[in-house]
Amino acid sequence: MTVSTLVDNDVVIKLAQMDAYADVMNCIGAEQGSIGSLKPMLRYMGIADARRRAKLTKSQAEADRLSEVLYTIVELEMTDEEARVSAAVMKQVLEAGHDIQQGELALMVVATCRGGLDVCTGDKRALRSIPLLEKLWSEVGVLRGMFICLEQLFMRLCGVKGLGRVRTAVLTAPDADITVTFVYRQTSIGGDEAFKKGMRLVIEEHIQGPAPGWLKSL
Repeated sequence: MTVSTLVDNDVVIKLAQMDAYADVMNCIGAEQGSIGSLKPMLRYMGIADARRRAKLTKSQAEADRLSEVLYTIVELEMTDEEARVSAAVMKQVLEAGHDIQQGELALMVVATCRGGLDVCTGDKRALRSIPLLEKLWSEVGVLRGMFICLEQLFMRLCGVKGLGRVRTAVLTAPDADITVTFVYRQTSIGGDEAFKKGMRLVIEEHIQGPAPGWLKSL
């Protein structure tokens, strides 16, 4: 199986905390071996360090789930050229004062250089900054329509598994993602469609408004 989607730390940790990673990936059609991340990100999340996983989670159960998830993700290493491009673009990003972290940029660089890879991220600030990034590094334009945000994942989870599955995820770790939990609590009385509408409003206001056209249609 070839990797088709790159995931960042935020998505992996939050979904593991909420015990929803496998169901979410199944809902977007991701098969075993198709989800990858960069070696430094997996190391950061504690793939071989139980103490690190404990610091990133709030209970032993969450840490154990994170460990299980990490071993399902394909480890990717940047090539020398990808590392060179990432460092050069990051220098421009810092000089321009844009709100993109090094890890998020590295994922974009790998996806851009290798082609055909979606980027799944929980960092709305990075997504909002992509139009500004494109002015510095035009090559990122090939990723237009290839980003997936956390809110889209929960919309898809609700659409496929129903609001009851979202409820279970939220109740398992209500502090994992404040946006998902807030929207669920505000809309749950209205059922599946109300929750999805709430998520859609968040996406439209915080991502599609400032960065139109970059999200993938799920």
